[in-house]
Amino acid sequence: MWFLIFLLPVAFLCASVYLTFATLMFYANAERTSGEVTRVYEWEDWSPWTGDTTTYGPVFRYRFTDGSLTEASTGQSSPNWNFEIGSSHEILYLPSHKGDVKLDNFETLWALPIVIAGFAAASL
Repeated sequence: MWFLIFLLPVAFLCASVYLTFATLMFYANAERTSGEVTRVYEWEDWSPWTGDTTTYGPVFRYRFTDGSLTEASTGQSSPNWNFEIGSSHEILYLPSHKGDVKLDNFETLWALPIVIAGFAAASL
């Protein structure tokens, strides 16, 4: 009982603060560029809100800080990301490594910290 009343809300709150800080640090250090969609992976998925759905994971080609063309994915997927091959989208990347990019939108940057903050509020 003690765990549910005191520790669970604090754990959710700490996780939300950490994810918010990580997002702010990423946003402060990231460079903005335009990425061209080179391919889109798709697979069947299930969620409690929508049931069976198709999820998409785009791969972007963009010019890295050193001038080389690089391809990277967001490392995330969404039913909303069924982008047309060859279309351009604004992306963010860290100049320190070529591994991941993020779409500059709410879903990619802010949704997770806000959802976990909602869990913290509900558990209080």
